[in-house]
Amino acid sequence: MNVPSSAPAASAVAAPPIPALSVAQREVRLTTLLIVAALLVGLVVQVWLPPGGVTLVAGAGLASLLVVALSFVVPGRLRETLAGFRFIATLLFVLAVFAMLGTLVLQMKPAGFYIDRYGTLGRFIVGLRFDDVFHGLPFALVMALFGASVISSATLRWPLSWRSSGFFICHVGLMTSLAGAAASATLAIRGRVDLHTGGETAKHVRVTKGGMPTGEYAQLGFDLRLDRFEAPPYETEYRVGYYEQVQALDEDGRVRNRWTLKASFDPDTDKHRLPNGDSFRLKSINTQAQAVLAEIQQGGLPKDQLMVASRPSAFFLSPTRVLVYEKRAEEKRAYISWVTARDGAAEQKSVISVNDPMTYAGWTLYQVNYNPEDPTYSGLEAVYDPGVSWVFLGFFLICLGVFWMFYVEPRLKKKAAAPAAA
Repeated sequence: MNVPSSAPAASAVAAPPIPALSVAQREVRLTTLLIVAALLVGLVVQVWLPPGGVTLVAGAGLASLLVVALSFVVPGRLRETLAGFRFIATLLFVLAVFAMLGTLVLQMKPAGFYIDRYGTLGRFIVGLRFDDVFHGLPFALVMALFGASVISSATLRWPLSWRSSGFFICHVGLMTSLAGAAASATLAIRGRVDLHTGGETAKHVRVTKGGMPTGEYAQLGFDLRLDRFEAPPYETEYRVGYYEQVQALDEDGRVRNRWTLKASFDPDTDKHRLPNGDSFRLKSINTQAQAVLAEIQQGGLPKDQLMVASRPSAFFLSPTRVLVYEKRAEEKRAYISWVTARDGAAEQKSVISVNDPMTYAGWTLYQVNYNPEDPTYSGLEAVYDPGVSWVFLGFFLICLGVFWMFYVEPRLKKKAAAPAAA
């Protein structure tokens, strides 16, 4: 006789179901994944791929097209996430961080400048390519996500109608500005033109990058002649001079350190910015004793020192940089060049001064330098930037689209709703 077992049978306990992620949670995860991946991939790859205009445009263009293509193929809400408010708001925050970084760290300077100014931190700045952050691959990939967001947002609202025209005009304006910025990054030329009076003609530009010559030359496309040059001086007065120690060859061909005037400031109580990024102001001015009390901001900390014009009392900012209160003897007040641009039979005469550039054949020429030992010499900076007009056209389209959305679309909607209500 079989005796039934008194032990109860083990019952399987079902595990509680895992709650599915909401739409908002999925968008947050996908947004974080895309932006963090773009930054990390950019930081790693740019170790071998240095910053530059081609890096920026090629990286942003290819990555943007890849992300847009994936948004049509990959299942899920990738395209909706790219076009969503959370994604674009996070992108704008990241771009703001790039803007702050590019403002705090002076861009496109020689590597020695960062090491001399920041020490060990300067090596990290150069190693991570923060010395040219706006042409680096991380910034390019973030801009690629921005472009993909604009395209995805437009495709989700297709087809085009009169009532949604403002939206598309804004997006066309954004893409036009991005295209203009890409043209500027790859095609823009900045360089120097050295001229002497007496019939000398310039036909090319010495290309520079970050103020340093690259050894390359670009053709102007026209002949530029200096007809006359003047450098009227200030009246004799006192000034605050900013000097830097630079290396120069002496008469024997040996390298010597020499103090060179880099900037000059009137003695007033305004805040002045130095070429290296520091700032100073004069807290008090004694015109009888010709003395000033200067305060300089270095690394966020103020330093004060009394400077007297009648005796040596230099304010050393570093072993190679110094402020001096002195009597100005023969400093030039302005540089003025009378030039003639000739392209075949066409000819244009212009006057170029520090705040009054000349524009001709796509080039803009600025007055930047002179040689006190050679009164016939004039130094001009030449800038060729074909993308600027496209950037401004994009801004105009954005303004037009916003006007359409806020002032025209509501009237069209009211007009369409009136017959239905009747």
